[in-house]
Amino acid sequence: MPGNGQGRLLVLALRCYPPRWHARHGDEARELAALLAQDGLSARSMAWDCFKGAARERVTEMKTTRRLRTGAAALVAATSLAAVSVLVSMSPAPAGAAGVVRAEITSRPEAAGQLAAVFKSHHFDIGVEQLPVSPSLVGSILATKTIGHSTGNDGILGRITGTCAGGAGVCTQGLLLASHFSGHMLVMVGRGAKPGEKYAESAEVFRPGELLAGSSVLGRTVAAAVPVLGHLDLGVMWKVDGDKHCSAITPDGWYHLAGGFAISAVSICLEVAPSAPPATGPRG
Repeated sequence: MPGNGQGRLLVLALRCYPPRWHARHGDEARELAALLAQDGLSARSMAWDCFKGAARERVTEMKTTRRLRTGAAALVAATSLAAVSVLVSMSPAPAGAAGVVRAEITSRPEAAGQLAAVFKSHHFDIGVEQLPVSPSLVGSILATKTIGHSTGNDGILGRITGTCAGGAGVCTQGLLLASHFSGHMLVMVGRGAKPGEKYAESAEVFRPGELLAGSSVLGRTVAAAVPVLGHLDLGVMWKVDGDKHCSAITPDGWYHLAGGFAISAVSICLEVAPSAPPATGPRG
């Protein structure tokens, strides 16, 4: 949350919402405001949008309970007065921080079902497609594709990230969406591959959770690595420094293993270079 005078105005605007709204959406609203501020969005614009949203929430509450007519009218009046001080330098209001939907994966095996359930409960036209991936990417969001008109930046207000399966790297574990999201979007989620199935996406083969995690062959010469690889029951292909494609031809023994990726659960492509890569600790 911005820490200057504009930030204090935004905090004041959020406080105008009724307690019931804060209990359900307060944390998401503050998180979204911080994300939008990092992207350079004016705190004044967000505050004005929140003032308007708070007024709508109060009026809705008044209509429901029939007890808050005076309070709601006073808030609308106060909102109008507060708005005068920010109208001069205000840009058009963005999608409001008032309504944020948090679609988060908490169980990797159930990732697709969890996301689909959230989207359905909010009547979003968002499909979920599962793609076979290498082990550390299972249960993570791989990509999103927005089709046609949508709200927000490609329909997404923010991304929830965390460590990938196996404990290394950073993977997307959820999305923050505007509650009034419109349009059609497709979310691609990683799943475990079936026997013999090629990966649609693969992480670095030496990082935790992947096929060669903890292997001693990284940085060694091809001549030294081949005997070790022969005991792993994996089909090995090679990509020599500068080549675009993997080849079944084993390169000269003096090349060094510099990296690689898995093609499937039983096949890998190793990248080799004229010299050993610098030691950087466990791959992430």
